[in-house]
Amino acid sequence: MTDLRSFCYKIVVVDNASADETPDLIRENFPEVILVRNAVNEGFAQACNRALLECKSEYVLFINPDTEVIPGMTDTLISFMKGHPEAGAIGPTLLNTNGSLQLSGNTFPNLKNIWFESLFLDRLFPKNRFFGSHKLSHLNRSEVCKVDWTMGSCLLLRKEALDKAGIFDNRFFLFFEETDLCLRLKKAGYEVYIIPEAKIVHGGGSSHLENYNANKIIHYHRSLFHYFNKNLPAQLLWVRVAIFIRSVIRIFMWLSLYPCRTQTAKEKFRGYCEAIKLCLFFK
Repeated sequence: MTDLRSFCYKIVVVDNASADETPDLIRENFPEVILVRNAVNEGFAQACNRALLECKSEYVLFINPDTEVIPGMTDTLISFMKGHPEAGAIGPTLLNTNGSLQLSGNTFPNLKNIWFESLFLDRLFPKNRFFGSHKLSHLNRSEVCKVDWTMGSCLLLRKEALDKAGIFDNRFFLFFEETDLCLRLKKAGYEVYIIPEAKIVHGGGSSHLENYNANKIIHYHRSLFHYFNKNLPAQLLWVRVAIFIRSVIRIFMWLSLYPCRTQTAKEKFRGYCEAIKLCLFFK
């Protein structure tokens, strides 16, 4: 909140059925905050859309609860957006908790990239413009980067652009909701940027599937299939084939590298077994 002192602002917190005392603490210590309490966890996209109902401003900044703003970030983002009317969405440089860079800007998903990820080619050749191009790891991150989409953990959106492109798709419970939105922003004529001078620490920032628990693995693949079904339906069948192969490989990898009794191995096994079911039965 200290990063907003120079602005006329409204803060909206959407609580997705927290099991702790967070909502009560917010209401007690920050009475100026608009608190929206959901009876059930409605997912990231729907929670963001609920917040948008309270927002009438020129810009809307979405921030995840697992982030820590580095002072000056908000001013840097808004200053850039004011000077670039073509910008529909911009994000800061994301940092891991140890201060290392967290890659956040990517190209839109496509069949080629899914196969490269499934066969580990993007890991083997991370700087290669062919195998690793979708992660844009070859870009100079010390400069302003134009990307296809950036992570929703911290995302500044132009309200006018949202009015044209539409809000988040509620059918994305978790993952790919910002990807889908940025695609619609691009189609509406706007650009997406990452601003290096604006920085935020993202505590839950690992984007590798190997670091997800079973539920995240399941949500990731369900949202991935929905993204292709919605935006690239002709590629969905072969995406399902790629994910089937990827899931089988990872099941054997985790079973061979880790004893089955470990919680990590059990989580991965359950998650990728469910991913295989989604490959077969997703509608």
